[in-house]
Amino acid sequence: MSSPESRPDAALARSHTIQLVRESFPHLDVRTIARRLSYGSFVSLEHKILYLETPKAACTTIKSLLRDLSGAPPIEYPVDALRESRRDMFIHIRSNVPVPSLLDLDEQTQRHVLTAPDFLRFCIVRNPYTRLVSAWRNKIMLCEPGYEHIYQKVMGDMPALHSKKTLAFEQFLRFIENEPDLRCCNPHWRRQVDLLLYPAIPYTHIGKLEQLPMTMDVIAKHLGATNPLRVGRSNSTAGGGRDPIDAAIAGRIYTLYAQDFDAFEYDRASWQNSRDSGDDRAVVAETRFIDEVVERNLIISYLYEQHAAAEARYRDCYRFSLARVRHGLSRVWDAVRRPPKATPR
Repeated sequence: MSSPESRPDAALARSHTIQLVRESFPHLDVRTIARRLSYGSFVSLEHKILYLETPKAACTTIKSLLRDLSGAPPIEYPVDALRESRRDMFIHIRSNVPVPSLLDLDEQTQRHVLTAPDFLRFCIVRNPYTRLVSAWRNKIMLCEPGYEHIYQKVMGDMPALHSKKTLAFEQFLRFIENEPDLRCCNPHWRRQVDLLLYPAIPYTHIGKLEQLPMTMDVIAKHLGATNPLRVGRSNSTAGGGRDPIDAAIAGRIYTLYAQDFDAFEYDRASWQNSRDSGDDRAVVAETRFIDEVVERNLIISYLYEQHAAAEARYRDCYRFSLARVRHGLSRVWDAVRRPPKATPR
């Protein structure tokens, strides 16, 4: 079966799932919906599970679980697919979770997955306050690969060689406020109702990151597991100092994400529960600090190796390429056109 995103718009528009979504999201075109479902939906027909991911809400943990259930091979690290700074984050390359998306299924199977009473159709949401702070700390504050352009846009230049100036959370929030449409922006700060296509997708369970063990128990019961499912560290971000949200900033975030607060029943005043009680210093455990540095060094080393291999392939190709022939002929032509040296008398 061809990739959903390679199909013509007319063919995509006939998809049962896309028609279902467009009833609740008429502003989304079929191509936008297809991209979201092709990447963000995961179906295990064997285990009767449908999962839609939410970045910054345990999606690394759930993808790891799906890989285990499917007996996936070791994670691959194609450098042209995603820019990551840790090897475990390459799990977010779609092919590294080898289960189909909703749109990979035929129409009859799509309908069955979305309606069968014995299917677990679930997602995980997160308090909009802490989710936005996590996106800032994980993607923006440290200039994660692929996000450095935001620093440059907000600060006017790339970070200095020494004495780095951090892009503050309030500056990032201002950037978010200037996004043209939070319904279809970067998925790390897109509204969760739009990410999850809610309520178009008929979920049987909407878990909360703040109560993740409860969701893992739901999954374990569905699978008939006798032992509790393990919850790993996932993609948490340590450090960053005191929680950057105060009453004024909380009001601005609520304005942006009011639909998420309402749809998933998060208290508008819950920002007060997440504030750190310690001082403003960013404290990271030594083991975590070493782990992060080693992972980044390994990725840097891997990229150097890939660059060297690409250069070697280029040299091999160039030896027999038309470009080399043209270059040689150009040198001959230049020599022919060069006026002869005057003969001394």
